[in-house]
Amino acid sequence: KTASRLLADFNDLDGVFSHLESYPPRLRSNLTTHRDQVLLNRSLMALVDDLDLEVDEERLRRGEPDWATIKEVFDRLEFATLWKRLLDQEGGPPPPTKSTVEVAVRPVDSAADAAGLPLRSGMVLEPVHESGRLVGLVVLPGPDPSAAGPAPSAAEAYYVPAALLVHLAPALADPAVEHSAYKAKELRQELHGLGYRLEGLAFDPELAGYIIGPAGRSETLEDLAARFLSLDLTAIESGKAAGGQGAFDFSGGPDLEVAGARAVAVRDLRAAMEADLEDRDQMSLLAEMELPLVGVLARMEQYGIGVDRHYLKKMGAEFRADLAGLETRIHEEAGGSFNIKSSLQLGDVLFGRLGLPVVKKTPRGTPSTAAAVLEKLEDAHPIVALVLRYREVEKLRGTYVEGYIPLIGPDERIHARFNQTGAATGRLSSDRPNLQNIPVRSELGRTVRRAFVAADGHRFVVADYSQIELRILAHLSKDPGLLEAFTAGDDIHTATAARVFGLTPDTVTTETRRRAKAINFGLLYGMEAYGLADRLKIGRQEAQEHMDTYFQQFPDVREYLAEVVREARRDGYTTTLFGRRRYLPELLSGNWRTRQMAERMALNAPVQGSAADVMKIAMIELDRRLAPDQGRMLLQIHDELVFEIREPAVEAAVRLVREAMEGVVELDVPLTVDVGIGPDLASVKA
Repeated sequence: KTASRLLADFNDLDGVFSHLESYPPRLRSNLTTHRDQVLLNRSLMALVDDLDLEVDEERLRRGEPDWATIKEVFDRLEFATLWKRLLDQEGGPPPPTKSTVEVAVRPVDSAADAAGLPLRSGMVLEPVHESGRLVGLVVLPGPDPSAAGPAPSAAEAYYVPAALLVHLAPALADPAVEHSAYKAKELRQELHGLGYRLEGLAFDPELAGYIIGPAGRSETLEDLAARFLSLDLTAIESGKAAGGQGAFDFSGGPDLEVAGARAVAVRDLRAAMEADLEDRDQMSLLAEMELPLVGVLARMEQYGIGVDRHYLKKMGAEFRADLAGLETRIHEEAGGSFNIKSSLQLGDVLFGRLGLPVVKKTPRGTPSTAAAVLEKLEDAHPIVALVLRYREVEKLRGTYVEGYIPLIGPDERIHARFNQTGAATGRLSSDRPNLQNIPVRSELGRTVRRAFVAADGHRFVVADYSQIELRILAHLSKDPGLLEAFTAGDDIHTATAARVFGLTPDTVTTETRRRAKAINFGLLYGMEAYGLADRLKIGRQEAQEHMDTYFQQFPDVREYLAEVVREARRDGYTTTLFGRRRYLPELLSGNWRTRQMAERMALNAPVQGSAADVMKIAMIELDRRLAPDQGRMLLQIHDELVFEIREPAVEAAVRLVREAMEGVVELDVPLTVDVGIGPDLASVKA
């Protein structure tokens, strides 16, 4: 501000320095002392405008945007919002899209015609639904190997109603007859429901799209067609709705033209997306991992897991009784009744009526009653522990008792769904219900695991990768301390505690081991001193000292983690051991919090993603090697697999499972698997 005022008063530097006597002493001294520096700055800052650059000015003018290239880059970096903003700013259209597909779909109405269809490798299967039910398949034949010359531009497909699918059954079940399908696992399950097997999956655009853009999760076929083929399937569908077989369709049959167009899109997407995967060196991820996993997951969904319905109902009654008693005690402590499930009313009681200190506020400015907040207030008043207990019981009752019972099938088993495209890191997820969050930490939560029971004459075998993420971190970082501990078979948390706290392994206490464990896993998820202090209930300075000591003992871990972020910022993505990428454009965000979040994701993605890939490979291997007369693989829960094994085959199955899981990939440290056996999941984890 002073510089601006001086220049406004005296026009230029010469004027400023010719009036030194009129300034206050301190300003006069500063200007006199730094006169040479000021004049040098003026020389350095002067714009040079008399050089002959020998540049044709016309070449510097911006031409028309290369929309195709821009769209390709924006799609790769998942700039969906920026793409829309760019179009709005430029006022230009996206690349023109096709809205027509040359395909003729011929209905098959006889057994002879169905049996004579050209079911060749490379065919596309497109399901046809009415009222949410599979009523047939559109089959787009694969290329004819005996045909000479290029394939015809127009496609010919066939519609086979469900009643005639029996004539396709041998080809559908033949692994040598390859097919492509969008959402192949769903189609496989629908055909299974009709009594047909489907093998030979060679391409699924949903899975290919997930590898190419994992953060986009499950993209629709319409999205993929527009992105890779410049084909507007929505225009085809809306066009049919406007006329032809649209809203006033008196034919009474399915819209075969749309189904045919979708089949052609799947066929053409295979060439386009496989080329993209080859360019990224990710084709093996699709061919050797994601596609083979489809059949594995489909069989797991079909088998399901046994649930003791009567036990769940009994537990539900006990939970309701506990809740009634807890409610009475909470109201007594509060001095009156209120809705415990209402955060607003609970906050009024805790922070108004009882005067407890406000630890944190919500974005709306009201005192927070989140579990993490209440845990900090547990010693402040007896009501807090009662509320936490009430919430735990209510969560178990609502989610696991009332939530599970309606999902138990006639076979007394729950058939959950496993999702391959649900997590950007490559991990599997589960829903209907989510069997990956079965409670295990609290004693009350473990009672829920008791409801999952093995069939008569069988036992559960649970195989758990021991500290797989830390072993992968040791492999990736090459840190001698971690490598030595894992190679020697030491308990990694005890070994870490000994190094960080300057102890011998035999003097490490339960508390110091707990702290070391929090540090080990916290660093994998980008935890900083504040988070570690909160988790360990210690001061921030002490937490920072623990982390500094850790990195002094494991310096290569620090360098590896820093290099991961540097590479992600440079390349735009992280990579797992098997080439799976996670794109993180947020690393270049102008918002500090967004960048911090992206850095934490960058730290964790290579390790967690590699662990997920190892698990997938192990599942494929075990599905191949475990004989059906031995048992079945039922669940995948993060780092563990759950099997249901015939009792006489348990010992052999345990050897097979441990051998396959520990030998599935070669790392610089050994993979180890812990195995538990029991009649229910609670006893296995006991």
